[in-house]
Amino acid sequence: MTDALVITDLVAGYGQLKIVRGLSLTCRSGELTVLLGRNGAGKTTTLSTIAGLLPALGGEVSLHGVPQRGSTVSRIKSGLGLVQEGKRVFRARTVEENLKLGGYTVRRKRGAIDEGIVRAYERFPILKDKRHQLASALSGGQQQMLAIAQALMPQPTVLMLDEPSAGLAPSIVEEVFGEIASLTRDGLCVLLVEQLIDHSLAVADRVAVLDHGRITIDTEVSKLGSWDTLRESYLGAPVAE
Repeated sequence: MTDALVITDLVAGYGQLKIVRGLSLTCRSGELTVLLGRNGAGKTTTLSTIAGLLPALGGEVSLHGVPQRGSTVSRIKSGLGLVQEGKRVFRARTVEENLKLGGYTVRRKRGAIDEGIVRAYERFPILKDKRHQLASALSGGQQQMLAIAQALMPQPTVLMLDEPSAGLAPSIVEEVFGEIASLTRDGLCVLLVEQLIDHSLAVADRVAVLDHGRITIDTEVSKLGSWDTLRESYLGAPVAE
């Protein structure tokens, strides 16, 4: 496994409010790392800063050993993908138009968008069936699949997902998590932010816990021990009776 995404002493926030305070984390190719934490711990702020949507106040983000200091577009061109929370698709556009928009950064490479669409339809056959429908007509689960497929269009080497289960019916969550887990088999580095602890740990290779802007746990899931201890001690989530 090679280091794909390396975050070193990252400081981030909004104005004078620092939410992330010296966060360091390494995510490797072919592995899924889940980032857990209480509400307000800074998980979304972390992803937004890595993606360049928020300016870093300190520290460094590197992709495959190359520091990233430019815009979000430049980071996408360097191999970074982000699926934001809330099924961020263009609802007034068709499925295929959404995919083409997702491939904007590779539009100058001959055949890249067409090849990306073929890959998207192979991974998510339901999207091919609905390719001429507006995204607004899709179910919540289908919109999430479209958001993932859209982020995969430029063929990122690192994909970050923020709460992909949010707003999905329980019956669909399993399918979406299965697709996310399959991405690492293609050698992709996946960084997942989630509230569904059991689902996340079931598909993750590594787990990191964010608390007060810093990583307090960073280990392989197989070495984690009791998940109940993780819930109670670090996440404040009660153990189900």
